[in-house]
Amino acid sequence: MRPNWLEIDLGAVVHNYRVAQKCVGSEVEVWPVVKADGYGLGAVAVAQALRGVGAAGFCVALLEEGIALRAAGITQPVILFSGLSGGCVEQAAQWGLEPFLYEPASDLATLAAAAPGRPLRVHIKVDTGMGRMGIAPSEVAAFLAALDRLGDRVRVVGMVSHLACADERQRPETARQLAVLQELLAQPELAGRNLRISLANSAGLLGYPAARYHWVRPGIMLYGASPFYPEGSWRQLGLRPVVAWRSRIIQLRNMPAGTPLGYGHSVTTTRPSRLAQVPVGYGDGYNRRLGGRGQVLIAGRRAPVIGRVCMDLITVDVTDLPTASVGTPVTLLGRDGAEMIDIEEMATWLGTIPYEVICALGRRLPRRYLWMAQVCRTRHDLHAATASCAEGTETEPPPASPLPGLST
Repeated sequence: MRPNWLEIDLGAVVHNYRVAQKCVGSEVEVWPVVKADGYGLGAVAVAQALRGVGAAGFCVALLEEGIALRAAGITQPVILFSGLSGGCVEQAAQWGLEPFLYEPASDLATLAAAAPGRPLRVHIKVDTGMGRMGIAPSEVAAFLAALDRLGDRVRVVGMVSHLACADERQRPETARQLAVLQELLAQPELAGRNLRISLANSAGLLGYPAARYHWVRPGIMLYGASPFYPEGSWRQLGLRPVVAWRSRIIQLRNMPAGTPLGYGHSVTTTRPSRLAQVPVGYGDGYNRRLGGRGQVLIAGRRAPVIGRVCMDLITVDVTDLPTASVGTPVTLLGRDGAEMIDIEEMATWLGTIPYEVICALGRRLPRRYLWMAQVCRTRHDLHAATASCAEGTETEPPPASPLPGLST
């Protein structure tokens, strides 16, 4: 009942997915990453929309996330980034999830002790230079041989790695990681296995053609932000913003100059001021550091957030917006008239990355899912025009299946 909600444009998600498709070409599959509940925007809704336009499979982090997709009717393959943590062999096999394996000793012990009802499809994760999860390239041949000895209970279908610095295109580490992977793939122990290789995230698929291999796993670009932020923006890549955050003014007060405001009296009015209370706070994911830094849009104009962000409220100075009244719409993210606040701008205010901004959006914010008929409204070029859509001509049908339980 509180006037505070998100609007999530599934048509924009589909458009951004097609930018990835056009970039990699028809020979490379695009597997959207919908972990962390679709980066906070709703994994089920995003997956259902992208299933309707041909997504080959999906990627999640947790077993529970994969089960949620299956329970919602997603039948495409689902990759499980977290591997066999918790000994989830039977559950992964039951739900048809494909885990990454990255810890030979414990993975082999877990698999040997399990009794999956059907062969478990797995992917070996190799550390080619990330310095995080994965096995050393020198261990791959022995790990494959040990997995072969487990017989029909395990089927190794792929090998993956992850890029450490692809979002900073001037750095040499990505080329070194590519060289390590190429050297590994040339080993005779891998010949004839027909392993499906994946290396590229959003930054990798956009910036490094040699990193695309058999399938790519875009994440942040699907949700309307550039993986190259702050050196690049969604506009340069031909992407579309996905999320808008709306609220309304619930109270207006006139305060004289010299009035201290809010918790800690962290700010004092320097002029007679007209102040609006908006029912949004850090309990919703509106970061506390936005007090005194953030802005909102009211009637197509910017207004500053002043004082401390509370758990349920922010104060906005609308002294220069005489039309503002109780009930007037407020945009915290998204477009209002000619003005826009996007997740990249909010990330700049916070000194963080767009990933954190959207993943922090609270669960008590209702999600309203929109399916825009006009998916491509303007022509965008992706680098050397590798991804573009015809100006004002391309439209989208509704998803292949309805989105049960979702408001539209």
